Amino acid sequence: MNLMRATSPDISLSRADAPPTEVMRREVKQRRVRMDAEREQARGFGLRGPDFAWLLDQGIPGKLSAWRSVGGFDLILRDSVVFGRKQRFEFARLVRDAKSDRVAAYTLLARDTAGAPLDVVAWHPRTGRVATWLGRTGLLGLEYPCPGTGKDPLVVYRNPAAWLADERRGVVVVDEQLARMDLLEAGSILAADIPHGTALQVMLSKVRLPSILVPADAVRKAAA
Repeated sequence: MNLMRATSPDISLSRADAPPTEVMRREVKQRRVRMDAEREQARGFGLRGPDFAWLLDQGIPGKLSAWRSVGGFDLILRDSVVFGRKQRFEFARLVRDAKSDRVAAYTLLARDTAGAPLDVVAWHPRTGRVATWLGRTGLLGLEYPCPGTGKDPLVVYRNPAAWLADERRGVVVVDEQLARMDLLEAGSILAADIPHGTALQVMLSKVRLPSILVPADAVRKAAA
């Protein structure tokens, strides 16, 4: 099972996992609310030689595959996942139906602005797909301090590879709907290039306004 195309490392899993399920079952959803993101991500597999070689080709040396965090180190790990809708995923070991498509992906622990574990992000480089496990964050890298001002803009990276290569100096969008609110609060944003900046602008413009109603009496008075 390849994560990426011919030039990419094979990150097939070396030990058996429980078969995935086609539908995210209700009991699984209830169980993962109680799950600890840090603990679940730690159940994954360590990187192998081909993984480190591919990361190095992306400008990510081995020393950047682990970094100091609150209480220890965070690691890029490999795991078997099932991607779902709305930029969400489930760990294959937590689902049952073997008919569902499971893929090998990298996982990263997402932390909040205080550095506390918040969610797990699955990243599938071959397709460029990213998703969150619990749906608790729209951005990867919130723990990196950045005022988001004109002189010190919030750096938004195109993908996790670029974020890792630049030593995680900003954020990566992993859920557009959840990220929109945080990004709108930033005073300024630095994109990778013009196309990326345009894509971010389009994303931030997708504001869903509520229907605004007024009493019938008010309408009649205004028309009088």
